[in-house]
Amino acid sequence: MCNIAPRSVNLQGICLVDGAHGWAVGDGGMILVTHDGGSRWIPQGRTEKDLRAVSFADTRRGWVCGRDGTILRTVDGGEHWQEQESGTPRNLYGISFAPSGRTGWAVGDTGTLLASFDGGVTWQPQESGEETHFTRCAAVDDRVAWIVGKHGRILATTDGGATWVAQDSTTRTDLRGVFAVSADVCWAVGRAGTLLCTRDAGTTWVRADSGTGLDIYGVWASPDGRRARVSGDDGLVLGSDDGGRTWSPQPSGTGKDIVSVAFTPDALQGWGVGDDGIILATADGGRTWAPRLNGMHRDLVGLHGAGSSRWVVGQHGAVVVTADAGATWQGGGTGTEELLWGVHCLQDGTRGWAVGTGGTILATGDGGSTWTRQDSTATQHLFGVHFTTDGDHGRAVGAHGTILATHDGGTTWTRQDSTATQHLFGVHFTTDGDHGWAVGAHGTILATDDGGTTWTRRRSPAAVNLTGVHVVDGDRGWIVGREGTILATGDGGATWSRRDGGTGADLWAVSFTASGDRGLAVGESGTVLATADGGASWSARESGGSNSLKDVWISPDGVSAAAVGDGSLILASADGGETWQPHVSGTGKNLYGVHVFADGRDGWVVGDGGTVLSSRGGERWTARPSGIATNLYTIAAAGEGTAWAVGRGGTIMVTRDDGASWQAQDSGSDKDLLSVHMRPDARTGWAVGDHGTILATLDGGATWRPQECPRSGISLWAVDFADERTGWAVGTEGSVLATRDGGATWQLQDSGSTDDLLGLHVVDARTCWAAGDRGTIVTSQDGGGSWQRRDSGTTQNLNAVHFGPDGRLGRAVGRSDTVLTSGDGGLTWQAGATGSGMSLWAVRVVTPTTSWIVGDEGTVLSTSDGGATWDQHFYSPEKDSTVRR
Repeated sequence: MCNIAPRSVNLQGICLVDGAHGWAVGDGGMILVTHDGGSRWIPQGRTEKDLRAVSFADTRRGWVCGRDGTILRTVDGGEHWQEQESGTPRNLYGISFAPSGRTGWAVGDTGTLLASFDGGVTWQPQESGEETHFTRCAAVDDRVAWIVGKHGRILATTDGGATWVAQDSTTRTDLRGVFAVSADVCWAVGRAGTLLCTRDAGTTWVRADSGTGLDIYGVWASPDGRRARVSGDDGLVLGSDDGGRTWSPQPSGTGKDIVSVAFTPDALQGWGVGDDGIILATADGGRTWAPRLNGMHRDLVGLHGAGSSRWVVGQHGAVVVTADAGATWQGGGTGTEELLWGVHCLQDGTRGWAVGTGGTILATGDGGSTWTRQDSTATQHLFGVHFTTDGDHGRAVGAHGTILATHDGGTTWTRQDSTATQHLFGVHFTTDGDHGWAVGAHGTILATDDGGTTWTRRRSPAAVNLTGVHVVDGDRGWIVGREGTILATGDGGATWSRRDGGTGADLWAVSFTASGDRGLAVGESGTVLATADGGASWSARESGGSNSLKDVWISPDGVSAAAVGDGSLILASADGGETWQPHVSGTGKNLYGVHVFADGRDGWVVGDGGTVLSSRGGERWTARPSGIATNLYTIAAAGEGTAWAVGRGGTIMVTRDDGASWQAQDSGSDKDLLSVHMRPDARTGWAVGDHGTILATLDGGATWRPQECPRSGISLWAVDFADERTGWAVGTEGSVLATRDGGATWQLQDSGSTDDLLGLHVVDARTCWAAGDRGTIVTSQDGGGSWQRRDSGTTQNLNAVHFGPDGRLGRAVGRSDTVLTSGDGGLTWQAGATGSGMSLWAVRVVTPTTSWIVGDEGTVLSTSDGGATWDQHFYSPEKDSTVRR
């Protein structure tokens, strides 16, 4: 199994100081800055915590906030960020400072409200009188500010936070963004196209017609109050130039969610940020938008550099290229979904080759802008590639001892006799193209002195997989491998001896300078080793993270270096690997729904952007083409190869051929559908969602008919049935609905909670469990006649709950890697974690030992030992790419 977990860099907030200077923040502690109006975005110091909002008073003083109470402060424009003591472990989603830079507020989970009156040096709690979740805040000056949150909550202060007064927003819809123009004028936006404005300091809030049912997250308005812009789901951007009376769509050119938007006071220059690290820019008030940075949601495993060029390859045909030593990166389309393992570029920065699964060889002659497939004559996976400086002579190595050679730049490739059957993971040649080495599984070392015409096996002092090799001349070379293995030769590979790297971590790649004095090796958990004495001694360097690094390159003069790894991570060094800075390259899709079959090995996963993954055997998750870019929230399977997925805007998709193809079904609704349940007959099912939407089908989804919800205005987050007649649905403000007649009628039941209930599992017609905000777990043991609260021991939001077939082992998952486990039928719950650090959205308990969990940023986790340990899985294109290096 490959322990690779895609990691994302979704951007969550943006702040502009003027037309030149701006900051954006996002997942994984990412902070980006621009000093040239957004032409170039540069990463600044980062924490590991996800960041959700940013506020600057001027070009020097700024603040960011995020997960687990994180608040960072800078007084030098972000050159240095200092972590502040917030006094809370709760997630913070909004931060805003007055123009003076003295007074500011931060808000978050469960009514968390913090204030600072000394520029963010110290923070103290303020009493909001609320326990709802706050999402954003906006400060006008040192005395006036607004807060918005779930269920339409709006609070305001006019005395610097001494008192906060609830205002009537006229809606129960969750609010996601707020922008204060003055002490009188303020805008608030939220779910389902909600757009509110007050012009009398909040005495009255008036709803504007946004003309959309999509969720709105970002909002901005000009100082005169006439011009306003909002952003949201699926690339939504709306603009108004008449004070918000009318709104018009502004095509953004992307289908990614745009979470935050900001403009200069003249409303001409603007930026939007959002999913997959996207940054959009406009210079004409939003009439036209252009991308400044796009994400890829792919792990990166191959790297090569030449001059100022760096070329990177990875999952799903990913290719990222820089021509300016990493200042800017461009993602290119290769036209393939294959996993690309290796890449080589020439000194001119225009010609290059990439290799991958299924014998894939791609070539480019224009710096990576376009790629063409070359006929490798092989079907084996190819893991490494190397070319001579003239670009004519190249070799590629791969599975089962495969070695391919070309002498015409890849026009033709021929197989060479390696005399080996082991997988070969790396290959490297001297500049003359005569002397080369290939390394692979079980300590395999092969050498050639005639350009690969003949290969000879060399004795290896290590029996572990050898994964990387680098040679500088006919005598000196180095190899790295599993369990911290480092080997060196000084006699052309006739003998190899061990070197002590001081680590037991798996090492994946090695690179040396032209002189052979300085070298770098990288590996799992962010491992970086450096040597300055030709590999005689090695010492660790701090990479700044824990993502596994899969390849490394150091320039011939030892000045520049780069490394790539999991989660689209690119690291760059300007001092030969002594210090490293992250470069933004991409992101992973959030995964919301999982369905695992009784065998514990086969299943489905769905998520953002129409993502559909399937597993057949549990060792590999394969991306399936859903044909849509719409977010999918849950999936339910019924019968062999048949499954339904539901999502945004009333989307219902069905497959009857094990995911090979998906067809849209007409739901008759434009509301987001958040949960689906299908009976084993593959004909009877229900779907629920926003605005009390309940749909039912009796013919496998050929027709979906609405059912009446007994409570208006609520969102239903989950639905589950015990049989064809008995079922429940749960939703906002503790709502529980029950039916005994297949949904012909639904009745409200008293859950005893006012917290949003997000997860539901019906064990049988009498036993039901629900989980939700603030650690809420409630259960009914009498068919819904009464509901009792269970002590979860946490205040984290819980997104899902599920029990195993015996009804005794149960798990609940939620925000910030929260995992709760019960072994006594839900009477008591114990806290745990997977180690992923991600928010977790769905869980399935299959057996007492086997469970599956999915979550943010491509996280797919499983346990086979009852939760003692959790394995992270990676997903791949259609062909098998599960070879572990």
